[in-house]
Amino acid sequence: MAADATTEQSPHCTSERDQGEAVTMLGEQLIPLIVGFFLTTVLGGGLGSYFQRRAWAHQHAVMREEQERERAVRVFEEVSRLLDKRLYRTRLIYWPMARRDGSSELPTSDVPWEEYRSVVCEWNDSINRNLALVQQYFGVGMRDTFDYEIGDRLVRIGRQLEDIRTKRAPLPRDGFRDLGSELDAVAILIYQFNLDMIRAIQAGKVGWLVTENRPARR
Repeated sequence: MAADATTEQSPHCTSERDQGEAVTMLGEQLIPLIVGFFLTTVLGGGLGSYFQRRAWAHQHAVMREEQERERAVRVFEEVSRLLDKRLYRTRLIYWPMARRDGSSELPTSDVPWEEYRSVVCEWNDSINRNLALVQQYFGVGMRDTFDYEIGDRLVRIGRQLEDIRTKRAPLPRDGFRDLGSELDAVAILIYQFNLDMIRAIQAGKVGWLVTENRPARR
């Protein structure tokens, strides 16, 4: 009776198989490491750089808005002070003239013409600068109000008072009353103008944040 044949694997085949399994295991271990390295360094670095740029852009925008707001506050303070100053100096020459109704000569000391002329010179010396600043920081509409509504009325009233002083155009009693009403109307315009500037500053709608001042997108 023939004996059963026993199949034996040579040491060489066993070694090759073990090496193949080792390579497979090594590959299985390396692939996650390579993928992880790519995600954490390449992709992660790109995402980090992207979010860092976004954060920097946001911070830059916030700083720019704050700088624009600070400049707008300075423009408001300068223009508002000049408007109130000219209105008050105009009233200082109107009040004593209105009390006399233009019926008699007024001593020069009773009417502070020099103070009035001084503020008119200050107004004229900075008119174009102030118009440009108001337009840049508060818009064309506010600039037009400052120039065509408030400024024109103050100039017209001042000329009327000059004409009364020189007797070129004396006014009756009702004329002085109407002139006083004009001054009161200008005071309301100035108050509303100041209020609109304050509200624009509080809302952050100043400077480059005014819609019409934003550069057009190409």
